[in-house]
Amino acid sequence: MPYWELVTRSFKISWRHRYMWLLALFAGETGGGFNFNSSSTPGTSGRRGSPDLVAINQQVSQWLSDHIGLIVAASVAILLLTVAFFVLAAVCEGAVVRAAAEHDAERPFGLGMAWRVGMATMGAMIRFRLLLIALALPLLVLFAVLVIGIAMAIGGRSGGEVAVLGVFGLLLVLAAIPYLIALFFLDRLGTRAVVLEQLGAVASLRRAYTLLTKRLGRLLLVGLLAIGVAIVLGIGLAIIGAILVAPVAILAVALYASGSSAWVLVIVLAVLVLVPILLVISAFLAAQSSTYWTLAFRRLEIERPPAYAYAYPPPQIPQPPPGLPTT
Repeated sequence: MPYWELVTRSFKISWRHRYMWLLALFAGETGGGFNFNSSSTPGTSGRRGSPDLVAINQQVSQWLSDHIGLIVAASVAILLLTVAFFVLAAVCEGAVVRAAAEHDAERPFGLGMAWRVGMATMGAMIRFRLLLIALALPLLVLFAVLVIGIAMAIGGRSGGEVAVLGVFGLLLVLAAIPYLIALFFLDRLGTRAVVLEQLGAVASLRRAYTLLTKRLGRLLLVGLLAIGVAIVLGIGLAIIGAILVAPVAILAVALYASGSSAWVLVIVLAVLVLVPILLVISAFLAAQSSTYWTLAFRRLEIERPPAYAYAYPPPQIPQPPPGLPTT
C-alpha cells in the first residue's frame, strides 16, 4: 500500500479536475448536516421564581393550534428537501467515486459521463446508505433513551439513578467508539464497491466487511494518515482564516465603538466575500477526501487487482492480420 502516494495523487487529481469539487460538495461523504436552533425569551414578570409551567403549556398549545397549517407545510417542505438532497447525494457520490477511479487510471472522463454513472448507481447507493442508517439507528436510540433517563433522574433529584445512568453512559460511549469506526470504514469501502464493482447494497456491505476484517491494519493506517492530513489542513486553514477575519473584526469593532452603523455593512460584505471562498475550499477538500478513499480502495488488494467494471469499454488496438509482421 503506497500510503503517501494516496495523499499526493488525491490532491493532484482533485486539483486537475475541478468539476469533481461540485460533485463532492453535494455527495455528503465528508459529513455534515443541518442544525436548527431556536430560542425564545419570555418577558419577565417583575419577580424571581419558578416559571409557570401550566401557563407555558397553554401558550405553546395555543400557538400550535393557531399555526397548525404553517407547521404542516414547513414539515412537508423540510421532508421533501431532505429526500431531494439524499437522492442528489447518492447520485453525486457515485459520480465522484467513478471520476476519481477513471482519472487514477488516466482514462478520459468528464462531468457528463460522471453524472450518467451516478444516475446508474443511484438506486444501489440509496439502498446502501439506508442500510448504514439502519445499522446506526439502534445506537442513536440507546443514546436518546439514556439522555431522557438522565434528565428524568435529575428532575426527580435521584442521585443514585443519575450515577448508575452515568456509568452506563460511559460504558456505552466506550462501546460506541469502535462501532462507529467500523461503520465509517464500511461506509467508505461499501460505497466504492457499489460504484466500482457494480455490487448491490447488501453485497457491497458484505464486501466492505470482508475488506475490513482482512485489511484492518492497512485501513487503520490509511485512516490515521487521513486524520493527520486533516489536522495539518485544519491548522493551516485556521491560520489563513484568522489572517482574513482579524482585520474585518478589528474594523467592525472600531466602527461600533465610534458609534457608526457602518460596522453592519462591513460584516455583511465580509460574509458575502468569505462564504463563497469557504465553499470553494470545502468543495476541493471534499473532492480530495473522496479521491483519497477511492485510491485506497483500489490499492487494498495487493495480491490481485480488484474487480473493476469499466463505465465504458477501453479502446481496442487494431491487430495486423495473421502472417503479416507487426510494427
